[in-house]
Amino acid sequence: MLMKFLFVSLGIVMISGVVGLFTNGINLSLVAYLKNIWQILVSLTSPSEITITNESNNTYSMFPTFWSYYSYSIIIFISSILLATFTAFTLTYFTVQLPKKASTIMLKILNFLESLPDLFIIIIIQFSVIVIFKRTGVLLAPVAGGNDPVYFLPIVALSILPAIFIFRMCLLLVEDELTKPYVELALSKGFKKMYIFTTHIVRNIMPSLMNHMKSFILILLSNLIVFERLFNIYGITHFIFAFPQVDVISFSLILFYIPIFILLMISNVIIHLTTGQKVVL
Repeated sequence: MLMKFLFVSLGIVMISGVVGLFTNGINLSLVAYLKNIWQILVSLTSPSEITITNESNNTYSMFPTFWSYYSYSIIIFISSILLATFTAFTLTYFTVQLPKKASTIMLKILNFLESLPDLFIIIIIQFSVIVIFKRTGVLLAPVAGGNDPVYFLPIVALSILPAIFIFRMCLLLVEDELTKPYVELALSKGFKKMYIFTTHIVRNIMPSLMNHMKSFILILLSNLIVFERLFNIYGITHFIFAFPQVDVISFSLILFYIPIFILLMISNVIIHLTTGQKVVL
């Protein structure tokens, strides 16, 4: 697992070096790229010495300014993961109790919703908040503007598409699991369908579901970038765009990846302990 983390970190460093070639004009030079890589590696060995330069050309330490942007994005990101997962499993729990025809219709609806562009959903959410505010005077949550942290609306909005993705995967996996002999045997012995679902099926589908976690994480990350820009969220994306230095970009992305890596590692350990299977992440 540690080697995977190091490889991902190395990939981030190399990509950040490429980004640096386009920061101040276009400079497609191997020498410039190697200089960027060296600057990043030196900075990563002593992150406390990383500096940022504002629009007034004033240079100062990246810390502690960085932490407020970083923590804001991490809270939104992790909360969205948890909310999307909880929502998906809850909906799956209730959908399993429906007739087969209803589950088929639900899958078709999910396929349609998953095909909707992220931007379309963002616009619908923003428009809905504005309409509700105009008609009732109740502001559910600020959509954009201001420096005060806003959590509720970004977390809910960011979790919608991932929740749909997980919900659809859960339904497909559960339907496949319901056709297996052990389910029929358990039903013939008088066990209730929901008992089988919570005790056996959920545990058995977890390894397969975890195999799709990379796609799930990528959906969330791409959505986070769009959401932070459109919701005017002062998170890690705003910080990187404000200070597009190669060492700042690389350090920010690696640090953002750490909690994701830890979450995946913990999930992998739990699945291994409960099912005896290892998931390749």
